[in-house]
Order: sequence, then structure tokens, then C-alpha cells
Amino acid sequence: MDFTEAQTALAKAIVGSAAIGAWERLVANVEILEHEGDYQLDYVCLAVVRGDGTLSTEQFDLSDEAREAAAALYRQRKEEAGETIGGFEATVDSTGAYRIAIDHDAPKRINGVWDEEREGRLDHYLDHYKAELAGSR
Repeated sequence: MDFTEAQTALAKAIVGSAAIGAWERLVANVEILEHEGDYQLDYVCLAVVRGDGTLSTEQFDLSDEAREAAAALYRQRKEEAGETIGGFEATVDSTGAYRIAIDHDAPKRINGVWDEEREGRLDHYLDHYKAELAGSR
């Protein structure tokens, strides 16, 4: 599996995880740590949802398929590119467009390290999304 195939499989699996109607964007902030061939994952997943003309966020869990796709992306980077990743943030828009930003730093949540900036952005992701929409007009 090449890098593009691994990313596409992950994006599709994230969409399959979100049993939420009328979403505009899905965000999966995932940390991953390998332990003797097994993988520990920690994640925060949000859906930006439009209902009655207003935007809100809803949390969702990653399916088994999405967790396996995350591990497959980890393995692809390690085996094909010689990289060890600590996680990634995937965004999937309702148009089908997706972006995956890979983080090469050690996973923080898994290791008990609080990242105030990242967690604050995730806690207030709707504000981030609205600002992004306003900037694209």
C-alpha cells in the first residue's frame, strides 16, 4: 500500500465511523504508539454539523476499521519512508476532500502530557471552523 492509498483508506474509514447526519467536516486527532507490534491509540473525533441553520460539533468514536487504517498508515510511513509518527490530524469535508497532517513528535496524550494549545483548539474547534469559513469568502 502506498502513502496515498493509506491516506484514502483512512479518510474513508473515518467517514464510516461517523454515524452522524448532515455533517460538514469530520476531524480525527489521533495519537499512536507502537508496543511490540501492537498499537495504542488515543483520539479525539469531532463532526461539524449543520442543523436548523446553526453549526455545532458532535463527538464520535473511531470504528475498528478506522483504528486499523490508522495503524496501517503508521506502518506505511515506518516501512516505506523510515518515519516514526506520533499521530496525525485528519479532516474530511462533506465534499470528499481530505487532509492528513502527520505529527512526528512523540504522542502527548498517550504519554500523559497536556498540550494546552492543541486541546484548546479541539475544545473550540467550531470557532476555528467558522473562522476558516469566513476567511475563504
